[in-house]
Amino acid sequence: MSESMKIVKLKNYGIPSYIVNIWEKHYSPYLLPLQEDAVRNYGILNYGENKEGCMLYTPTEEIDSRFRGNDIRRSRNDMRRDCRVASLLTMTEREVARNDNNNLLVIAPTSSGKTFIGEMAAIAQAVHKKKTIYLVPLRSLAEEKYHHFKDLYADCDINILISSRDRREYDKKIIRGDYQAVVMVYEKFNYFLLEHPDFLRDVSLVIIDEMQMIHDPVRGPLLEEIIAYLKKNKPELKIIGLSAYLDNEAGFLNWISADSLLSYQRPVELRKGLVREGTFKYITHNSYCCGEETFFAPDEVRDNCYEDYLEKTVSYFVKKNEPTLLFFPTRKDTRKWAGWLAGQIDAPRAENAIFELSRLEETRCRDELLYLLEKGIAYHNADLSWEERNVVETYLRKGEIKLICATTTLAMGVNLPFKNVILSLNKYTSNDGDYRNGYFTSLTVADIENMGGRAGRLNQKKGEDFGRVIFLAHSLLSETVVQNLYFNALKRR
Repeated sequence: MSESMKIVKLKNYGIPSYIVNIWEKHYSPYLLPLQEDAVRNYGILNYGENKEGCMLYTPTEEIDSRFRGNDIRRSRNDMRRDCRVASLLTMTEREVARNDNNNLLVIAPTSSGKTFIGEMAAIAQAVHKKKTIYLVPLRSLAEEKYHHFKDLYADCDINILISSRDRREYDKKIIRGDYQAVVMVYEKFNYFLLEHPDFLRDVSLVIIDEMQMIHDPVRGPLLEEIIAYLKKNKPELKIIGLSAYLDNEAGFLNWISADSLLSYQRPVELRKGLVREGTFKYITHNSYCCGEETFFAPDEVRDNCYEDYLEKTVSYFVKKNEPTLLFFPTRKDTRKWAGWLAGQIDAPRAENAIFELSRLEETRCRDELLYLLEKGIAYHNADLSWEERNVVETYLRKGEIKLICATTTLAMGVNLPFKNVILSLNKYTSNDGDYRNGYFTSLTVADIENMGGRAGRLNQKKGEDFGRVIFLAHSLLSETVVQNLYFNALKRR
């Protein structure tokens, strides 16, 4: 396999050196295979059309010989071998799709680099005086993405705005077109389509992040309406969809009418398994190899006691200084188990996090977090203000916070350095958005893959070569259920 493409080569596609320098410093000198394929073969850095309808880019240096002539698109077999990226469409269908529109759907595991594909595409539009709308499903993700863009490109004079139910201060600017990129939640974008449809007049690219939300009972129909509107009323507008695993990939690809870039490989290996009687039995994500690790002795836990398994497993990770994320179905559960762990675990105090949090406005969440941070523990859910979430996320990255109990607010978007993810078997959902009428249901395989993908994130500390996705099999029944729910399905896949 040839050497990975250097980010500095993006100058060949019209990306200025000061942007390239930012990307090299913040990410890596090299593109990941998925990102490289998106640049070379799927035109994500294209910024407009010429009179013949062909997408344009501006080379500023001599193009590498690998990019010339018939070699600019590798064969299907080459892509499978070199990048392990497979398309569900035949080559003929792919060419038809590419001629009909320039839409692209990227489906890949978390930490495979698909978010940076969207970022590169948005900045490529901005440096050529084009406009981009970046859509996310949650307000917390909109805030995170907005601040990420502002922090990276503050000195580049790229006008980046945000719009959500809570952030309306830039809405008039958005209507006037006084921006280069806008981060917007799905619901707010739909509102603009209904009330101010002309706001898309100069937009050249819409990026839809977390597109796996198409299966969400609340946001799925809304996202479907948005895509259908754009396909019908703005066919010239380019759409790039970024998705983790989908439950029905083939059907969705058939409906959306876009070129597809699929990858099932992760840059960081994952060990996915269950803990039973102190032993973690796992299968690896990329290589499908089986293995075992011993976390604690069998006689240290009682059978049928979830609390024993949770305490011993988490204590093992705390002693190894490994940041761990625990997913629970509800906000109440995150508070309950974070408080319980604080009474059981002996972990260092998050001193700087406590100091910064104590300066914020008094809230119930702030006071609870101050207590939990005495043991380096926090929770993360929709009840936290943006400032409180920012403190938790910042000091997890700095290594002060070792354990976070979270709902699915951390299953998407936010890139945090967890070594381990511990999953429950259930999730809490609602068909109408009113969670007072919600219900518990089992996790799907796609849920497990996407939530578990928070472990073993790329760009963690040096020497980080794997993450763990863990179910606690505290009884024979729970072991059987996990096998039937997930691992048997994984083997079939």
